Amino acid sequence: MEYARDGVCLRFHGDWDEVEKCRHNQNKVILECGHHPQDAIFEVDDGEVEEDQVFELDRVRIDTTCLKKPIVKIEFSSLIVFEAEDEEGDEHEVEVDLLFKLNRICNGFEETIQTWRYLKEYDIENDIDELEVEISEPFTVTFCDRACPGCCEYKMVVEGRDFEGEFEFLRVVKPDLSALAVGLCD
Repeated sequence: MEYARDGVCLRFHGDWDEVEKCRHNQNKVILECGHHPQDAIFEVDDGEVEEDQVFELDRVRIDTTCLKKPIVKIEFSSLIVFEAEDEEGDEHEVEVDLLFKLNRICNGFEETIQTWRYLKEYDIENDIDELEVEISEPFTVTFCDRACPGCCEYKMVVEGRDFEGEFEFLRVVKPDLSALAVGLCD
């Protein structure tokens, strides 16, 4: 049920204190930081990255109930680190192919709303004995979501897709997910 009070349209859920809180907060900006970040440490067996590994990196919950026409900006950053080599044959190849998924959970319904691919490939056809690669580089993405008012949770997930070379280790570390929300004017 919606009511007009002081020229402002308010949602009423049976608690006037909540209505007052929303009336004073509807032009505010909301910032939420992720909670429970976890590194993705891919299992490597005898130099090969095991298949079908999926990791939840971080999640953030944001309540836009008091915002009119909310827009939520999601920001994610991490470091991708790996060490691999290829020392067999005339051609040498090292490849890391990861898929990052941003999932949104609202009202018990979960959906993937955006994906990003990380692909790093070294392919050398040269007269060298071996190819050694050691990488530590940032991976960051942003996404804007026109959310419905309410409480939603966003989570970033990474899954391994394809790997070439003999790996010492492969990790996605220091994941950080945050959400910034603002209501739009009429």
